[in-house]
Amino acid sequence: MFTVGEFARLAQVSTRLLRYYDEIGLLKPTRTDRFSGYRYYSAAQLPQLNRILALKELGLSLDQIQRALSDQVSTDEMQGMLLMKKAEIEQQMQAELQRVRNIESRLQFIRDAEAETPLDVIVKQIPAQPVISVRTAVETFDAAIGIFGQIRAALPPAGPYGLYFVIWHEGGPYERDSEIEIGRALQAKTHALVPLTGDLQLAYRELPAVATMATFVMKGSVEHAHVGYSAIGAWAEVNGYRFAGPPREIPLQLPQAADMSDGITELQYPVEPVRET
Repeated sequence: MFTVGEFARLAQVSTRLLRYYDEIGLLKPTRTDRFSGYRYYSAAQLPQLNRILALKELGLSLDQIQRALSDQVSTDEMQGMLLMKKAEIEQQMQAELQRVRNIESRLQFIRDAEAETPLDVIVKQIPAQPVISVRTAVETFDAAIGIFGQIRAALPPAGPYGLYFVIWHEGGPYERDSEIEIGRALQAKTHALVPLTGDLQLAYRELPAVATMATFVMKGSVEHAHVGYSAIGAWAEVNGYRFAGPPREIPLQLPQAADMSDGITELQYPVEPVRET
């Protein structure tokens, strides 16, 4: 038998926590001296305490822990809960890392602007391009990523297919209820419909030619796209141009790394000279 202090040291918790668990009936001492009031615990209670602490770390409330103990939740069930919690934490960590990379890229843009670094914007003439694509509304950027994955699975890497492309007709990656077009360039003048999930399907069409396209090649994940778009915007303002259509994003190299840092994308924005009135 162990005193509350000894048991707390064994379990690496505070005596205050043990007394609280005793008060709410979550973990009662094995014996309480009726004269002195001293609490005594048994080593056999360590698994139960660790079960309580594990459930607590998994995010369960004390009431939920009470019910779990009453229902005799098994170790395998707790392992399943742990795997779910692990996936949730990893997702949160990935989101936080993306935020950090986004902040870093914005700070770098500020430094480049302060240093008056030349803008790496190239102006091109883009001919009309046959494509097979789908245009649809998406609530989130993740939904757009899901459609992109469907297209990659539906179309073979070889054949008449060229580079992928994305056009944000309305909104953008960080806007809800945006309208997006995703597809691939074609080396053909026709193509049969390709069904995706639900009512979505890839259809043949021709992207119109653009006489003046301001372009910027960026490396990294989508969090860095603002650098390229900002550069195009700054170039357009300095040189007397305005936007003349929705932007296109052309992945020149699809990312292989988990953080998408090895991806290479060409951002394209149709522009036209500002006519003075």
